[in-house]
Amino acid sequence: MFKAITTGLRNSNKNSNSIISGKTLKNRKTRIVSFFAVPAIAFTILKYSTMTNSSLLIAPQPAPTWNWTPEGIVKDAESLIKDSNRIFDNLAAISSPTVENFIVPYMNHENKVSPLINQLTFLQHVSADKDIRDSSMKATELIQNFEIEASLRKDLFIQFDKIWTDVKDNSEFNEKSDSKNYESYRFIEKCHKDFIRSGLNLSDEKREIVKDIQKKIASNSLNFSKNLGEQKEFIAFTKEELDGVSDAVMEQFEKFKDEKTGEEKFKVTFKYPDILPVLKSAKNPNTRKLAFNADQNKVPENEALFVDTLKLRNDLSTVLDYSNYANYNLEMKMAKNEETVFNFLDDLKTKLRPLGLKEIEILKQLKEKDMKELNLPYDNHYYIWDHRYYDNKYLKDNFNVDLEKISEYYPIESSIDGMLKIYETVMKLKFVEETDPAKRNVWHEDVKQLSVWKMDNPDAPEFIGWIYFDLHPRDGKYGHAANFGISSSYVDENDKRSYPVTALVCNFSKPTSDKPSLLKHNELTTFFHELGHGIHDLVGANRCSRLNGPGSVPWDFVEAPSQMLEFWTWNKNELISLSKHYKTGEKIPESLIESLVSTKHVNGALFALRQLHFSTFDMEVHTAEDVSKLNLLELWNGLREQICLVENGDEMSKGYDSFGHIMSGAYSAGYYGYMWAEVFATDMYYTKFAADPLNSKSGVEYRDIILSRGGIYEVNDNLEEFLGREPNNSAFLKEMGLN
Repeated sequence: MFKAITTGLRNSNKNSNSIISGKTLKNRKTRIVSFFAVPAIAFTILKYSTMTNSSLLIAPQPAPTWNWTPEGIVKDAESLIKDSNRIFDNLAAISSPTVENFIVPYMNHENKVSPLINQLTFLQHVSADKDIRDSSMKATELIQNFEIEASLRKDLFIQFDKIWTDVKDNSEFNEKSDSKNYESYRFIEKCHKDFIRSGLNLSDEKREIVKDIQKKIASNSLNFSKNLGEQKEFIAFTKEELDGVSDAVMEQFEKFKDEKTGEEKFKVTFKYPDILPVLKSAKNPNTRKLAFNADQNKVPENEALFVDTLKLRNDLSTVLDYSNYANYNLEMKMAKNEETVFNFLDDLKTKLRPLGLKEIEILKQLKEKDMKELNLPYDNHYYIWDHRYYDNKYLKDNFNVDLEKISEYYPIESSIDGMLKIYETVMKLKFVEETDPAKRNVWHEDVKQLSVWKMDNPDAPEFIGWIYFDLHPRDGKYGHAANFGISSSYVDENDKRSYPVTALVCNFSKPTSDKPSLLKHNELTTFFHELGHGIHDLVGANRCSRLNGPGSVPWDFVEAPSQMLEFWTWNKNELISLSKHYKTGEKIPESLIESLVSTKHVNGALFALRQLHFSTFDMEVHTAEDVSKLNLLELWNGLREQICLVENGDEMSKGYDSFGHIMSGAYSAGYYGYMWAEVFATDMYYTKFAADPLNSKSGVEYRDIILSRGGIYEVNDNLEEFLGREPNNSAFLKEMGLN
């Protein structure tokens, strides 16, 4: 099932809201990463590519079809489960299991069934048809329960245990020089470890307890995500209350007449294109306060699911004999244990706090001046709902940065053209949009479908897979930014490569009748980040799907490759190359770009401290000895005041009810991974790309060493080969202003 790999919330994206991940299923290496869907606006991706004979660009594998019915989704899920159980029964009955008679067919089945599972469960996030979404939810629940059952089959574990005993010290398999056998070795090792972590070394009674807990956790996660995806909440304001919000944004809001007051009001939803401009631009502090708290307190029904999940995770760690859930989940990450994570977070908090205090003091002075100009009393406080507004105002006042003005130079169609061209240049790829109706298979008319090719030899392009862009909000759609892996690359039983399929799903503002969708700078950064995950999916070169793509690497490294690519969106030359004013076609003035680039680290300590708030809360709730004694409201708000250096005022909000990462099996006790991974991302960029961002030699090395290898080798070994030395945190500390 899916693991959601979502947009990185790093310094370059400090104006973004937090985002959430989708759900995960045990032992399933598929995942969700990021986004894109373009409406009626056409963009020509092939135009800037090298002049390759179009006859060489015929994809050898068609894209998957999306002609599902609600009934068919559930029926296919049930058939999949039935067939899988039959295959597992046959494999479990083998009297003398070997790599050839057990592992190979097991791997082949996993390879073949994963794409169907991913399609069936993906539709709940993107379909415009509620019946389809509901059926996808039902299928997901069925598949989740099946996979939990399968992960606890002792008869399968016994077979894996026998084979692992045979191969773990066998030089025929554990030598890296024999790539095919070594891949089998790694597959067996990972599967065996997953069975152990599922409790297969426990008594029958305890395994039943684990099964019950896992099913309840999976159900809670599914419903938590559904509540977020289906929510249609909003807050309404008068035009006067929205003073400061631009006319372009005001045009997005639905207008209605308040039945009680008779006033015309504007609906502000909690989708990014609505809520963020209000928090950044509304002059009235009470408007910002109301908007912030309404957004934080949405989906209150999720709190009970969250609390129950924390208790269940605590119970799970106890049954599996771990000191707490964090140590259970961290065992498979680079950090390994809670002490390492807390030390990492505490060290950063200590180092960043002095910088954060300086930044807060500057913003408080700006607030005092602003309140006087608005003829409003200043109370010498700086509240959480003040921050986006004064951060934005500080950029405008001191750096001449008008993010909406800058966005006029980044209409979505030409921006995507330019972004893909950069990826093509750096990693020697080609993107070709599929426009033939007979070959175009999408789940919504807005979605774009592109074939992707490796161009190491321009005379012989190598097809590597399909990618979808689903870009704009719609009812029932996943509300944040994530890359969904539909099918990982693998080699089938006939020694034929099955090519990957991946989808970028996000929520950029829609075009209007007189204006195309214009990308804010943080949205450009988001696209670069998420497309990085998509490329990770597409270039996987191993034979089994489990070892390819983002989900194959430790989850506290998974963001590093994409975080590295965010650096391109702070480079003057690249930003100019992407630009094209939506009216005049002119490139963005250098002065605007220079002012933007100069703000990269402005209030960066406060942004980083905000990330540390999320990370610390995540670790605190997953290391608590007695979950029933946790006061989540006080913990969330108290940590925010303590770490982020902003005040809650007289309001206590419940942002954890929409903190989807924390409900994910991968990101729970793992949110620290964003900053942990950034250490490696920054090291890679400064070592290999800073001097020459479009260097194809470095780009191809990155593609083939860091991305294509997936999970077959240890991350540190790949990093050392790519960097030419062991990785270090020098560049990261310098980037954070801590050198």
